[in-house]
Amino acid sequence: MITKPHLLMLTPYLPYPPISGGRMRTYNLLKQLATDYDITLVCFGRPDEMAYDITPLGEFCEYHVVERPPSPSTVKAALMSLSSPRAITMRLYGTDAMRDKLTAILSAKPADMIHVESFYMLQNLPQGITTPVFLSEPAIEYRAWGKHARVAKWYTRPGVAIEALKMRMIEPRIWAKADAVGAMSDVDKSLIAKASPKACVYLAPNGVDTEFFTPNPSIAKIPNTAIYMGDYKYFPNADAVVYFVNEILPFIQKKIPDFKLILLGKDPSPDILALQSDAVQVMGLVEDTRPYLQSSAMFICPLRSGSGTRFKLLEALACGCPVVSTTIGAEGLGAVDGVNMLLRDTPQSFADGVVHLLNHSELAQKMGMEGREWVVARHGWSMSAQSLREAYSVIMKKSSERG
Repeated sequence: MITKPHLLMLTPYLPYPPISGGRMRTYNLLKQLATDYDITLVCFGRPDEMAYDITPLGEFCEYHVVERPPSPSTVKAALMSLSSPRAITMRLYGTDAMRDKLTAILSAKPADMIHVESFYMLQNLPQGITTPVFLSEPAIEYRAWGKHARVAKWYTRPGVAIEALKMRMIEPRIWAKADAVGAMSDVDKSLIAKASPKACVYLAPNGVDTEFFTPNPSIAKIPNTAIYMGDYKYFPNADAVVYFVNEILPFIQKKIPDFKLILLGKDPSPDILALQSDAVQVMGLVEDTRPYLQSSAMFICPLRSGSGTRFKLLEALACGCPVVSTTIGAEGLGAVDGVNMLLRDTPQSFADGVVHLLNHSELAQKMGMEGREWVVARHGWSMSAQSLREAYSVIMKKSSERG
């Protein structure tokens, strides 16, 4: 009987149910990698997340959940940033409970490979371990916070900017400590290599389940509708919605008065809920996003900050739903404007792109289908998992040669 290598995976969130970008990433990677590795997952979980039935995770791994309090609001986070020299994420995600759990697991069952999601989780590993470590960076946090400092509410900007500076100092140093760093895109790979020359950087992109997210020709498109979805506790998502409604929607309504935006996703903030109107429908978290993506005339992604690549765009395109996005929203995907999606960066041009696709349904359908073909060819989870297998193999071999 062939024994599988033992892979310890450490994540800052419970990956089940897979209802947001990071959770989808971890869940799908577990599903793909379970055929080749004996996986132990150790993750943080908030009380509300732990209320779900998470037993389906047992199909792919042994799992351990360490409880963590809810994340602070943007305002509270900005205030916290002013009260300590340490980055907020380092304070929130470095705990004695997590360190003790990892020490116990590794003592009982040594790992052949450790996979860590996000730089701020690396601090929890026991000191002096010799197991090779692959650090996956879903986003470059200092860049994401730096972008948000330019668009955040004025009274939070100083705290957000200071937090970005703190992470700019610590993030590259942690990258250099790992045996390898996984970047979501060529853009992120170049930034990591420049900021941390000692880091060994691999491309480990996000993907989409192209067999689950598919077009459904039996569902008719609803005219003059657009979808956006995300976890609204993540500040770029909340900012994107408020920006769209305040600065882009009025231009659209001049040409298409009955336009409707449907908002999907968990934890809509009071600011988001206050946008509810005839033109904006806040649905919150839904059990299955596919019927919405399959029936909507388009998907919009008006992000002004953030980093990494967007699962939401890949899922929309996999369902054949055409996309209008900002350049930042589509960053790292390698999308071509006018071919895979429309890329627009000002309120007027974004609105014009939305109106143009709504008024030209054949063009929208063509762009949606070509987007689907592009995603299948370049962004399936099987390709993402294979990138990780190849990186693990090289890293474990180098570790073995070092003795």
